[in-house]
Amino acid sequence: MLFWIGHLANRDSRLVSWAPSVGVETTNDVFQSQALNTKFNWGVRGTLGFQSVINIGTAIDSISQTLNVAVTDARNIRFFADYWITDPPYADAINYHELSEFFLAWYEKHLPKLFPEWYADSKRALAIRGSGKAFRQGMVEAYSNLARHMPDEGLQIVMFTHQDAGVWADLALILWAAGLRVTAAWTIGTETESALKEGNYVQGTVLMVLRKQTSEDVAFLDEIVPLVESEVENQLEAMLALEDKEDPNFTDADYQLAAYAAALRVLTQYGDIEDIDVSYELSRERVRGEVSPIAKIIEDAVKTASNFLIPAGIEGHLWKKLTAVEKFYLKGLEVESHGDLRSGVYQEFARGFGVRDYQFLLESGKANQTRLKTASELKRRELGGEGFGNALLRQVLFAVYRVAESEETREGMTWLKTEVKDYWAQRENIVALLEYLSRLPIEHWRDDAAAARLLAGAVDNDHV
Repeated sequence: MLFWIGHLANRDSRLVSWAPSVGVETTNDVFQSQALNTKFNWGVRGTLGFQSVINIGTAIDSISQTLNVAVTDARNIRFFADYWITDPPYADAINYHELSEFFLAWYEKHLPKLFPEWYADSKRALAIRGSGKAFRQGMVEAYSNLARHMPDEGLQIVMFTHQDAGVWADLALILWAAGLRVTAAWTIGTETESALKEGNYVQGTVLMVLRKQTSEDVAFLDEIVPLVESEVENQLEAMLALEDKEDPNFTDADYQLAAYAAALRVLTQYGDIEDIDVSYELSRERVRGEVSPIAKIIEDAVKTASNFLIPAGIEGHLWKKLTAVEKFYLKGLEVESHGDLRSGVYQEFARGFGVRDYQFLLESGKANQTRLKTASELKRRELGGEGFGNALLRQVLFAVYRVAESEETREGMTWLKTEVKDYWAQRENIVALLEYLSRLPIEHWRDDAAAARLLAGAVDNDHV
């Protein structure tokens, strides 16, 4: 059994990896000697942990003894493998072909000495990069070739991360064209918080299991939409069931990445979608701002995830009544209370809830210092008119500001009774929002949270 583990097109369009195997000739005697002496088999050391669960037998000895190391263009692979494990380029998210040359400044003189059969130049011209037609075609060529050199019962593991529904739509088309389908997916944390890392970087990666496409089923787009919604909810429920409330495993960004993958799992299970010409979609250049039918489905999947993940302390019946921008604000407060200040989180929420403009709600928009304005920081901004300015939450926030300013509940109560339509019918919802604000464990919300607590008691005890 052969495992080929490595990066697909991180430096260019090659598979750069090593492969432990039974009966595979080693391509480099120097590396083989080093590997046998030091057990340099990092890629499969995790297998040792399964000995107490499954009967591995003598496979461990085989893994430790024979290596095959190659620097090869993924599109030119000519041998078969049961499993292909790849980490492809994430479209235009990271310029791996440029980063590789940074490291080659140190490595290029040493690589030919250690590995005579390797080349030490960057091969930038071969890199699969960008997010347009060339990227899609290069990825199809690479994964089609890997699929051809995989048995029918084999599988592939693909690591992928991106925050654009359009790129995930392209990935769905790529897998279709390569004769592959997504059968399982999971989000894992791949980046830890560090003072050395600043900026809006993604902290999770989706691991997808791919198998050969054998289905001949045909579906229509309007049939797929409810299936995607259901699959997203099932995926999130499975993740939430594993969640540790005291020490969370997943962030909201992880749940949204899982929604992308869940959508692909539904889309790629069909041999064909009647409304989609895969070859045409892959080959044509897109107009800026154009949203493809598949991208629209994936965007809907993210919206499903956003609406499914209700902030702790908000009841489901109230959540359904809130507008998109109200949900955006409350979810922003929740992640802020967890200490997550990345601007990308708000970008994902805006995309998920369909909120176009939210900058007026931000007190800071810096990469790792992004946060929302408090009630007292908002003051009268965006009060009245259409949209958020006329929403129930906005009226509640202004009432909190008046109480925090005057240290009395009378002005807040007067505002709510005057400005909130159907005040008595909305009283329970007002109390629920005030109680949520009063429990925020955020330092710069301390005074406003105290004001919200006072006002919640006054509204709750208000009677005709």
